[in-house]
Amino acid sequence: MQTIREWANRLSLWGEWVSVVGVIIMVAITCIDVIGAKLFLLPVPGYIEVVSLIQVATVVFAVAATQRYGGHISVEMFVAKFPKRIRAIIKALVSLLCLVIFALLIYEGIGLGNAYREAGEVTATVKFPFYPFAYAFSVALIPIA
Repeated sequence: MQTIREWANRLSLWGEWVSVVGVIIMVAITCIDVIGAKLFLLPVPGYIEVVSLIQVATVVFAVAATQRYGGHISVEMFVAKFPKRIRAIIKALVSLLCLVIFALLIYEGIGLGNAYREAGEVTATVKFPFYPFAYAFSVALIPIA
C-alpha cells in the first residue's frame, strides 16, 4: 500500500508541475495576444482554442496535487457528531464511492480519447487534435483513484 501511495504522490507532483507550466503558458500566450492585437493588429491565431485546451489540462492535473495537500472542501458538520466507528464506516463508503467515480471518469476519458482519435477530431482554427487531451485527462485522475 505504501508503494502505491508513493507512486501516486510522484505522479501528482508531476501533474502539479504540468499545471504550473500550463499557467505560465496561458499567461504568456495571453500577453502575446493582447500586445499583438492592440499594438500590431496581429492577434494570435486560435488563441481561445489554445488557452481553453491548456486550461483544461491545467485544472485536471492540479486536482491530484490539491487532494495530496488536503485542499478539497469536505463537510463534516453532521458526521462529526457520530460515534468514531460510524464516522469510519462513512469515510470508507465515501472513499469507495470516490474510487468508483474516478475509475469511471478514467475509463470514459480513455473511451473519449479513442473516439476522438478514430474520428480525427481537431480544433476549428489551429487543428490541434483533441484525443491527447482526453488521454491526459485520464492520466491526471489516476493518482486520485
